[in-house]
Amino acid sequence: MMLEAIMAMFSLSFFSFWTSIPAGLAMGLSPIAVFLIAIISYVVGILVVLLPGERMRAWFLRRYHHRQAEKTQTSLIWRAWERYGMIGLGLLGPMTVGAQIGTALGLSLNMPPRKLLVWMTLGAIIWSFILTVFFALGLAGVEQVISS
Repeated sequence: MMLEAIMAMFSLSFFSFWTSIPAGLAMGLSPIAVFLIAIISYVVGILVVLLPGERMRAWFLRRYHHRQAEKTQTSLIWRAWERYGMIGLGLLGPMTVGAQIGTALGLSLNMPPRKLLVWMTLGAIIWSFILTVFFALGLAGVEQVISS
């Protein structure tokens, strides 16, 4: 039963980070296990895109370098990138676009792969801690109200 819960949470966290934490707690996993599984799954999602993504980006730039898009100051993505940069993507990625899209976006904006991995992992650690504590305390409060 516990292995199935771990696998289910890992799979859910791979695609939807923040929903996996309450699901893992609801399946009876300990908060520490939920915290660790969410982080590991998120990092695997980053690596699935990062490892082949860097080579694909290099190939694409070699092949279509002459067609490279120009940066426009009015573009929403470029304005957000100029304002928040790599740190913003890393810290907001887990709660917004997820591991795979966040990594692809970072690579497309020419972020160094190692720094991208570090910031996105740090974002996953921070959000996993916050959400695990929040949902574990909420679940404990609900159980206490029900048992009274």
